Amino acid sequence: MTESTKYNSGIYTVFLSAFLVLFQLGIYFVYIPWNAERLQITESEIGIGLLVFGISNLIGNQTSGRFVVPKIGTKNSIVIGLIGIAYCPLLLILSPNYLWFLLAFIPFGFCVGLFSPSAQSQISMIEQKTSKIITPLYHAAFSFGSLVGAISAFFTIKYIDNPILIFIATGTMLIVGSILVYKFGLLKSFEDLKKMPKFKLPKKTILIFGVLMMMNYATMGIILDWSALWLTKDLLVPLYLGGVIIIAFNIGEITSRLFASKMIKSSSEKIIGGYFSILAGIILFMSIWTGNLYVIIIGMLLFGFGTANFIAIILRQAIRVTDEPISLTVANLITLGFAGFIFGPALVGYIAEYLGLTFNMYLLCFVWGFNGLALLIMMRRVNT
Repeated sequence: MTESTKYNSGIYTVFLSAFLVLFQLGIYFVYIPWNAERLQITESEIGIGLLVFGISNLIGNQTSGRFVVPKIGTKNSIVIGLIGIAYCPLLLILSPNYLWFLLAFIPFGFCVGLFSPSAQSQISMIEQKTSKIITPLYHAAFSFGSLVGAISAFFTIKYIDNPILIFIATGTMLIVGSILVYKFGLLKSFEDLKKMPKFKLPKKTILIFGVLMMMNYATMGIILDWSALWLTKDLLVPLYLGGVIIIAFNIGEITSRLFASKMIKSSSEKIIGGYFSILAGIILFMSIWTGNLYVIIIGMLLFGFGTANFIAIILRQAIRVTDEPISLTVANLITLGFAGFIFGPALVGYIAEYLGLTFNMYLLCFVWGFNGLALLIMMRRVNT
C-alpha cells in the first residue's frame, strides 16, 4: 500500500468516527427536552451537567495530548475514545435521578476529550504531509453526523417509543466504528509523534486563538444543547420538530465546509473566517427578531454557512506559527476551546431561567460578531 493510499485510509476512518460521534449526539440533543421532563430538572440544572462534562473533557484533552497519543498514537487514542463514548448517552437517559445524570457526564466528557484532539491531530498531521486542506472536510463529517442524527430523531421520536433501544443501537454503531478504525486507520509509523516538552503555558498567540475557540464552544452549545428546548418552550413547536434548527444549521455548515478549500483559495482565510462570521451574526439576529419560525430556519442555515470554518481556520493559523508538536498544540487549543463548556452551558442555563432562551439566542449573535472581528485582528498580527 502506497503512502498516499495509507493517508487516505486514515482520513476516511477519522471522517467515519467523527460522523458516528455526532450522529449519536445529534439524536441525543433532540431528546434533551424529553430527558429534562423525565427527570424534572431545570435549564440551570442541565447547564450544571454540561459543566461537569466540560471539566471532565478538559482532563481528557490534556491526557490525550500529553500522555496517550505520544505513547500509542492517534489511531489507538481515537479507538479508545469511541469505545468510551459509545454508551454514555444511554447512561444519561437511564439515569434514575439528577445525581446519576451528573455522574454520567464524567466518563462522557473524558472520552470525548480522548477522541477529539486525537482525531484533529491526525488530520492536521496529514495536512502538513500532503499540503491539502482537510480540516474543513473533517468538520463537515461532524456536521453531517449531527444533521443525520437530528433527522433520525424526528422519526425515532415520532414512530419509536423506546429511547433505550435507540441508544443501544447508536452505541453499538460506535463500537463497530472503533473496530473499523483500528483495522484500517493510519499506522503509528506514519504519524509525526515528537517527544513531549516539559509542561509550560502555551505561547500568547496560541492562548488568544484558544480563547476565540472557547467563545465558539461556549456559544455553539446554545444551538446544539438548547435550541430544541427553545423551540418547544418559547416558540411552542411540537417536540418532533425540536431538531429543525439543528438540521438547518448543519446543512449550512456542511455546504460551507465542502466548498471551504475552493472558497479559501479563491478569496482568503480572512474573509471565510472573519467577515463571514460577522455577517452570519447579523443575519441570525435579524431572523430571530422577526419571530417567524420559517425565517429563523433560513437565518440559522445562513448562520451555519457563515461560521462553519471558523475553528478550522484558527487551527490552521495556530499550527502555522507554533514550534511545538502538533498533537500538543491541538490539545492545548481544544482544551482552551472546550473550557467554554465549563462556563458556557451553566451561564446559558442560568440566564435562560431568568431572562429566557430567546435572550441567549440574541446573545449568540453578538458574540459571533465579536469573534469574527477578533479573528481578523489576530490574523493581521500573525501574518505581518
